[in-house]
Amino acid sequence: MDLLDTFTDERGSLTVIEAEKDIPFVVRRAYWIYNVPEGQERGKHANRMTYQYLVAVKGRVEITLENKEGKRAYVLDRPDKGVLIPPMTWNELLSFSEDAVLLVLSSQPYRPEMYINSYEEFLRIIREE
Repeated sequence: MDLLDTFTDERGSLTVIEAEKDIPFVVRRAYWIYNVPEGQERGKHANRMTYQYLVAVKGRVEITLENKEGKRAYVLDRPDKGVLIPPMTWNELLSFSEDAVLLVLSSQPYRPEMYINSYEEFLRIIREE
């Protein structure tokens, strides 16, 4: 998990993410997830080539990431915290607070064929690497 550069004065706070400095890619796609009903989960997939960087710009989101090195859990609960999801990392976006807004910066445009949507297939692939 990263703490992002934040500048605060009497006017408020400004947090910065710079491509190829704070994140190791040029942003080709950005989207945000919000209004997630209580108990609903998002993600539950891996991406073959895409890097993603996640920031909860509002609220709280619990995230679980798994790759061939193991599984880690994160809590994004401040707009100056972010987490990088490299390719071939299974992600589960869990426990969204009612007010959560999750910003996702992506290194690639959406291409459905690049997603692995089966956990069993993901495990098989990372075991073969």
